[in-house]
Amino acid sequence: MVSIRVCLAVSVACSSALLAACSTGGDVGLSQSAQPRLASWSCTGGVRLTIARTGSGLDITDSRGVTVSLPPDPPGQRERYAKTGYALVFAGRTASWFASGQAPTDCRR
Repeated sequence: MVSIRVCLAVSVACSSALLAACSTGGDVGLSQSAQPRLASWSCTGGVRLTIARTGSGLDITDSRGVTVSLPPDPPGQRERYAKTGYALVFAGRTASWFASGQAPTDCRR
């Protein structure tokens, strides 16, 4: 009876570890492999974004004249990029773009 409990406990612990490994880094946004190095996005209000990967960050240019480099925020993920006054948040093939002094826009790749 004790050996069954030990086997069950080990099995549950291993399963939990495997599930945790599968669920960490759940990247549904800008994947290094899925996202080209340079991509164009169409946004509401006729705004166009050009997004270039630069290591872990992004260089963003929009058709309103905004050019900015954004690091991942928080570091290590690939869905949210931000620094004071600017943010880009990915949700699959859509994104929300926020630039200081400009109206926020929703974008599609």
